[in-house]
Amino acid sequence: MGNDAIIGHDGKPRCSWAGASDTALARYHDEVWGARTYGDSAMFEALTLGVFEVGLSWSIVFGKRDAFRRAFRNFNIAKVAAMADRDVDRLVQDPSIIRNRGKIQATIDNARAMRSASPSLGTLERPTGTRLGLTDYRANCAC
Repeated sequence: MGNDAIIGHDGKPRCSWAGASDTALARYHDEVWGARTYGDSAMFEALTLGVFEVGLSWSIVFGKRDAFRRAFRNFNIAKVAAMADRDVDRLVQDPSIIRNRGKIQATIDNARAMRSASPSLGTLERPTGTRLGLTDYRANCAC
């Protein structure tokens, strides 16, 4: 275990940035951080959560991940692309998610763009399964 690793409340080693308590960041560290993302829905979810993170803390966004999954139909690209203005109006009123109209509309617009680009791309996932060409951060984890 490296110098910047800590032991969490559950006895698991974590990077110090994740904290020792049972928080959204600790869950993110254990379940998501550094893990490769496979499949179009998972890639779309990663993109969407990144959009909602702009100007906010990642722990806030990750803490609302389950609500975002419900709001955006489990990040099914075709279903989100089919969302209408009334869905945007409904989501702007949903206190379980971040209610930024521009980000909600951007998510729907992104789904539509992905859907229209999909025939030429085939899939968002690269054949190697790498997440948007990013490196595997877990390999550099001190824990």
